[in-house]
Amino acid sequence: MKSFIGSLLTVIIFLMAIQPVCAKPNDEQLKRLVLTLLAPKIQEQINHYYKNKLTVSPSFTPFLDGTDVDVKYQPSHIEVQVKTIPYVGPHLDVGLDSMRFSMDNSGLIVVLEYKHIRDYDLPPNWQEIIKTR
Repeated sequence: MKSFIGSLLTVIIFLMAIQPVCAKPNDEQLKRLVLTLLAPKIQEQINHYYKNKLTVSPSFTPFLDGTDVDVKYQPSHIEVQVKTIPYVGPHLDVGLDSMRFSMDNSGLIVVLEYKHIRDYDLPPNWQEIIKTR
């Protein structure tokens, strides 16, 4: 019985000594989290800009090359600058766009700015999606 109690106490002490391991996110992981939360708003802005230029709405790839995010943390909000290259079809780039968002501490997301920086030419077999000017 003494042996059992001794073993039980050893196991209890061992279990109490184990500290939970929590991973602290690095800067890239925090940016990915912010980009994940903003993805619907980014796509909404892309849809809005390109609706008068193209017959199909371009997509963007938040976690592949072509999307860059800069996050500035303020006491009352987070300001996020996103540069992305929207594409159509099999990743045919249509432009380079920049947008700024503000996310307050309640979760409200406000679009501060959308800038279309440049157009990219589509190949001849994709010209039909360009709306006439």
